[in-house]
Amino acid sequence: MKSSEPSGNAHLSVAPREIRLEFSEAAELAFTRINLVGQDSASVSLGALRTAPDNPRAVVAMIDGQLASGEYSVMWQMAGADGHPTRGKFSFVIAPGAMGLPQSLMPIGAESTEHHRAAEMPQGTDFGSESFAYVFLRWLQFTAMLIIFGAIAFRFGVINLLGRKQSEPAMITEAARAAARLGHIAAAVLVVTLVLRLYAQSYAMHGANDAFNTGLVGGMLRHTLWGFGWITQLVALILAGVGFHMARMADTESRWWLLAACGGVLLAFTPALSGHAASLPRFSTLAIVADAIHVMGAGGWLGSLLMVVIAGIPAAMRLEESRKGPAVATIVNAFSPTALVFAGIVALTGLFAAWMHVGAIQALWGSQYGKTLLLKLGILSVVALTGAYNWKVVQPRLGSIEGGQKIRRSASVELGVGLLVIAVTAVLVATPTPMDEKSMTTTSIAAP
Repeated sequence: MKSSEPSGNAHLSVAPREIRLEFSEAAELAFTRINLVGQDSASVSLGALRTAPDNPRAVVAMIDGQLASGEYSVMWQMAGADGHPTRGKFSFVIAPGAMGLPQSLMPIGAESTEHHRAAEMPQGTDFGSESFAYVFLRWLQFTAMLIIFGAIAFRFGVINLLGRKQSEPAMITEAARAAARLGHIAAAVLVVTLVLRLYAQSYAMHGANDAFNTGLVGGMLRHTLWGFGWITQLVALILAGVGFHMARMADTESRWWLLAACGGVLLAFTPALSGHAASLPRFSTLAIVADAIHVMGAGGWLGSLLMVVIAGIPAAMRLEESRKGPAVATIVNAFSPTALVFAGIVALTGLFAAWMHVGAIQALWGSQYGKTLLLKLGILSVVALTGAYNWKVVQPRLGSIEGGQKIRRSASVELGVGLLVIAVTAVLVATPTPMDEKSMTTTSIAAP
């Protein structure tokens, strides 16, 4: 929160008629709540929340209840377009005899025979960015996405190149079907994470008692960008799931792969709709597009490598003994140029995202986001070095069964380190950026 009216710790000689809060980003009204309570813990009735007509980043609630002199506390909760909830509290004091107070009301804090439980904001800290449950959920989501993008990139990149060389048609068909099966499984896993994310977001915003409130959940889905992203992801998974399901029973020329690809492209835009890109005050559309390209690039690089290891090479190893080694070499040689392209895309879009979110070089080591980003880059460099080793040392020695087994082992190491990168990313996307920290005065709780 940047400012408030009344301001924190203010002593007022005129009773306020409204509560106005200004934030560093536009608030989603479906995620925003304001409670006003006095010293006797009684809540004061407020009008419906609305966006201030003169400032899209400010929200206003008229004070409908009666006020008396004394101390009041304002407890608020908001979330921007990315769905990350932020909570805070401040107090102000209305002086005795202040203008606008009814003369007959006793001051707040005077003796009273009736007491009320203090109004509280719902708490959903179990799903904070530091919780294992949240990190695991995001890790599972990103890993499943990587598999989906990898299956699509493997089909339209590696399989296409193999088809042009007219090498081992039976192997190509088997590898394509295996990739479709893996993509179908990943889509099913993403559906599960989608349901869990909906519960986690509702829990974080509405508390345990109202996490299953259909009215609140429905409003969250219909009236927020986070909800739009959730629905978009569901549609994308239906398209991709149907496409993969049909493609795993068809040949490599099946048009069902195009349906899966359409779902995959749509799916690539959904992480940004609940991430930092959506909450940027400027260039948010460009940032969302860059984030989608970054996600597809990561899937095309590491995801298609996974397809090579568990779909392509096994299909090659089922051939006759004399054809196994050359077939593995053909698959790896077809993968290498696509991997270089996708790795370059990841690097370029990653640099753009760092420029947008970090702001200054000093923030790389002076903020939690920067430190986490450096950790991600450090692990990613290990992935890149492992890939370079495979390309320069292992790949030229392919052509034998032993060479095929060696490339599979070294590629598995590369994938294992890649899973660590995804785990760090699961924390990074929910960590406030240095740009956010400049204007935030309370601690953020990461959206699932």
